Order: sequence, then structure tokens, then C-alpha cells
Amino acid sequence: MPDNRAVTARLLARPSVRLGRWPAFLVIAPLGAAVVRQGGRDGGDPSTMALPLATTLLGTWLCLAFEDAAAHMTSPSPVTLTLRRIVRVTIAVTAATLAWLAYTWIGPLDGPTVHMAAMYAAVTLVALACAAISARVIPSERSGVVAAFGLVGAIVALPFALALALDRQIAIDPSRVPLGDPQSYWASISAVAVLALVLAHRDPALPGPIAWLRSRPRRPRHTSRAGETP
Repeated sequence: MPDNRAVTARLLARPSVRLGRWPAFLVIAPLGAAVVRQGGRDGGDPSTMALPLATTLLGTWLCLAFEDAAAHMTSPSPVTLTLRRIVRVTIAVTAATLAWLAYTWIGPLDGPTVHMAAMYAAVTLVALACAAISARVIPSERSGVVAAFGLVGAIVALPFALALALDRQIAIDPSRVPLGDPQSYWASISAVAVLALVLAHRDPALPGPIAWLRSRPRRPRHTSRAGETP
């Protein structure tokens, strides 16, 4: 007997494709390719600045993944919000990944490196986390723009601020990070983004961590009897 969730996901795939922000993707994807091509001219290395900028552009498109003007109508649906978003994210991330892989072969680039892939994974997770948080606190039809500002702040502004604070050279390069080694840096950002993404999808009816700790039964205190020493 097939899994009901798998069947439902297949049924959601076609309407999710129709609801995707494809006009924006058709603008951003070629623009990112042009940025990478321009960065590789005159012997330049597009992986040091052009590719990170193009990756951030793709991330801004992923920030639109959870925009839903009909959210107030679909919220009572028997299909859970998490399942609907998983289907939309799968479609959007697949399209963005194909475009990004194409970027890594433009000009002098010979395919993705480990540092490039780590940066792309971190940008993707931060974009989805920002999209989920903004969709939860503001109207869905404007949440993507706010999420894009959060993405730029985490991926572009934060490294600049860290480099200035630590008196290091400012660079937008996946292999030259302002703090620690590249693997640890991008892994830390990805881990924080995953945690934020999970918390953004937490059921508001469930108690938070602090309320859960307060609700735990306390051990009774042992009082000494009269005439006995504690």
C-alpha cells in the first residue's frame, strides 16, 4: 500500500510548479550567469567574487519560496503546511541547483569545488530559514523581500563586519572566510540556519523550550523532623 504522504506529495507537485516564482527566476538566473562571465574576463577568477554574488542572487529567489498569497485559504487544508512547503522547496532548490552548477562551468571555472559547494549549501539553507521566519511574522505576499534582506545580511554583511572586527582582509570568497577554516565556517552557518528553519516551523500550540523546562515536575525537598539533624 503506497504511503499517503508520497501520494499527496505527487499530487501537490503540479500546482506547486505553477505557483513557483518563475518570472523572477528567468531574470535572476541569466543575470547570475552574466555576473560570473564578467568576473572571468581578462584573466579574472570568478570564484572569488562573481560566483558568490551570483549564488546570493539565486538565494534571493529562494527567499520567495514560501510566499503564498492564498495562505489564508489553504491553511485549513488537511495537507500539512510542512508537506506543502517540502514539495515547493524541492522544486525550487532543484531549479536553483541546476542553475548554480551551470555557473561553476562558465569561463575558466572547471566545476564546483568543496568550498563552493559548502557556500552554496549555506546560502540555500539561510535563504530558506529567512523565508520561513519572515513568512511567519509578516504577510506572505511581502515576506520574500524581507527574507532577502536577511539573507544579504547573513551572507554578505556579516563577513564584512567580522573581517572589520578581527582586522582581516575583506573578501567575498568561499575559501577565504573571516573566521576559522572554510569548512567550519560554512558548516556553522548551515547548522544555525537548519535550527532556525526547524524552529520557524514549530507548532505555535506546543510549549517552547523554556515552558517545557518549567513544566517538569520538581523533586520534593526533604524536610527534617523535629529533633533530627538534616
